[in-house]
Amino acid sequence: MSVRPFSGLTRLAGLALTLGLLSSVASATELRFSSFEPPVAFLTKNVFPEWGRRVAEATNNEVTVKMFPGGTLGRSPAQQLQLVADGVADVAFIVAGYNPGVFPGVTVGELPYTVTSAKAGSVALWKMYEQGLLDGDFAKYKIIGLFTTSPQGVASKGKIASPADMKGKKFRASSPNLLTAIEKMGAVAVGGITAANLAESVSRGVIDGSFNEWNAIKSFRLMETVDHVLEVPMGTSPLMVVMNKAKYDGLSAAAKAGIDKVSGAAFSAYFGEQFDEQNAAARAEAVKAGKITITTPDAATVEAWRAATRPAIDGWLAADPKRAKLLEAYNAAMK
Repeated sequence: MSVRPFSGLTRLAGLALTLGLLSSVASATELRFSSFEPPVAFLTKNVFPEWGRRVAEATNNEVTVKMFPGGTLGRSPAQQLQLVADGVADVAFIVAGYNPGVFPGVTVGELPYTVTSAKAGSVALWKMYEQGLLDGDFAKYKIIGLFTTSPQGVASKGKIASPADMKGKKFRASSPNLLTAIEKMGAVAVGGITAANLAESVSRGVIDGSFNEWNAIKSFRLMETVDHVLEVPMGTSPLMVVMNKAKYDGLSAAAKAGIDKVSGAAFSAYFGEQFDEQNAAARAEAVKAGKITITTPDAATVEAWRAATRPAIDGWLAADPKRAKLLEAYNAAMK
């Protein structure tokens, strides 16, 4: 049986299909997502890749996301924002406190006795951004999500039950306002220690403790070095995911709409839910291990710490007259 060669129309159809596929591949955009966290850390292993999956789905794979964990594109947590600004990374996980003065509005989430949960704090923080109440260089970036952690506790080597027990201790906090409160308690306030260096700093005696939530206590190996945690709400670490603005602006309208759909309020709520669940799981793990004494304070202790940390709130309010309105709106949004 003879085989007829392809007709001219068949060849043209095949060429058109091939060119269409090549055009589709060429128009696809892969976003480089930088995280300083190790690949096994919860946010970098689970939460951020899920956002990437949702982006691909919402854009029909016109945009995909590739994770670069463990500081592959830049090791320092303080370097991540610059990586995005320079286009080395398209998207990055940012700890706002490592970029002082750049996004001052989000520091409302740092205040002790303010955030009640990661979900409430994150959703409320995004609302403040939408309402234009947050000061900062937001216009330079595409803001993908704004978040807070779960409330931090007092994690220490050696028991700390009351503010008086802080006297003479070397204590770390990520917030300048909390560092001021630590000093007023008679402790030595230590700043500049990133989360990745916490465990080593405790084990070497550089610090006696730090304000951290359970997820950080687990992720950054503080479970191996501290032996006490007092569960009083010592503020949070505001977090962000930002994207290079030029990269975002260069996408098609459909791609931008897809990214917007799964970012912002939706991403902030998802992040908060996942963070709270992981925080509870990390605490349960610590309880099971039995190596850390966990203290749930009575009402008198709660009020003693509230009074001791009030200078952090007063100092924050005094820095900008507009902050009183922001704090009132933020508290109202969480309710």
